[in-house]
Amino acid sequence: MSQWLIFSLLAGGLWGVWGFLGKVANQHLPPHGVYLIGMLGYLPVAGFLLAAQGVNIPWQPWGWGAAWGAGLSTAIGLFCFFRALASGEAALVVPLTAMYPVVTVILSWLILKEAITLRHLAGIILALAAVWLLSK
Repeated sequence: MSQWLIFSLLAGGLWGVWGFLGKVANQHLPPHGVYLIGMLGYLPVAGFLLAAQGVNIPWQPWGWGAAWGAGLSTAIGLFCFFRALASGEAALVVPLTAMYPVVTVILSWLILKEAITLRHLAGIILALAAVWLLSK
């Protein structure tokens, strides 16, 4: 099995657990508390990466800017996600927010000039249908 597939399946599974635990946490804490305490979960991973890789990251302005933008997008999106979970059902919030690949596909097509195939379009339509089917 390819490495990318193994890590993709692990990421998807862990994100499923993340969505569930985020809802459980929001039943006991306010969204800002869930967010701030959740950030502590990044520390062991950051510590591991620093220990294993060090801080040797080459200076590439576009790479650093894009990485910083990705982090900021993740941070703001995560807070919005926890706010949504605080008042919405996990079974609805998680699938709806999981539509983010549609944004990636469209931005990649517009900016990176990546192709959108009929298969991609079918996937987007089926994903939208799935979210609709999961909604009330």
